[in-house]
Amino acid sequence: MDFELGKSYHQLKIGEKASFTKTITETDVYLFAGISGDFNPMHVNEEFAKKTPFKTRIAHGALPQSLIAPVLGMKLPGLGTIAVEISCRFKAPVYFGDTIMATARVVEKIEKKQWVRMALIWTNQHGKSIAEGEAVVIPPPEAPQPLSGKEDNMNSGKIAKKEDEKMALTGTKEVFDKMPEVFNANAAQGLDVVFQFEITGDDGGNWSIIVKDGACQVEEGVNDSPTVTLTMSAETWLSMVNKQTNGMQAFMSGQLKATGDIMLAQRIEQLFPL
Repeated sequence: MDFELGKSYHQLKIGEKASFTKTITETDVYLFAGISGDFNPMHVNEEFAKKTPFKTRIAHGALPQSLIAPVLGMKLPGLGTIAVEISCRFKAPVYFGDTIMATARVVEKIEKKQWVRMALIWTNQHGKSIAEGEAVVIPPPEAPQPLSGKEDNMNSGKIAKKEDEKMALTGTKEVFDKMPEVFNANAAQGLDVVFQFEITGDDGGNWSIIVKDGACQVEEGVNDSPTVTLTMSAETWLSMVNKQTNGMQAFMSGQLKATGDIMLAQRIEQLFPL
């Protein structure tokens, strides 16, 4: 199955925003109570709720807050986004039947880490803010976009020529031998990380890549203290290297497994533009 990734760090613009809207129903609240285990009578017992300052049942605070998930994960930046941090301050209750709009807006691009900070706001049908906060996310990686129309006609010859000049990498060891040659030292500033690769299959093996002080070292074997470990078949690895498979797509489909600080895995493509 093919997935269309959302906007990458370089595609995102300050001020860009997206929203998701949903009416909070009684069913939503009871389902959320069952999922979360929070059966506070303020949410599920009308007679109890009548004695509270709200005079009726209200939704769990985390229920409308969760509406920001489809914004970040499906709209902006979109599919492939990884949330690093989300904070929220509740300002007003959400009653059954309220229609809540969750909005995220890009307010800062963190160049060093290629992360993005987003301002979050939740409003009801009256335009009143019921919560505010912020999120720090890792946008999806760059994905090659197909050309069309005149642009396709003008550039197809150039692209074909470049593809002819660039030979596909066909062996796992060949890839790791080439990585020091293409290493992007500018993208490694401030990094101190050990990438451990566990490549399975006939053309498999173990390689570690140490990136520190703007330099890299590739070693065959298993490192004692990897920062992140990536496990995949040789077929998947070569497909990713040759831009036939996107790393995020491979991860989401289970072809690629990652342990440790998996957020650093997204830096590999910038560090080693094969």
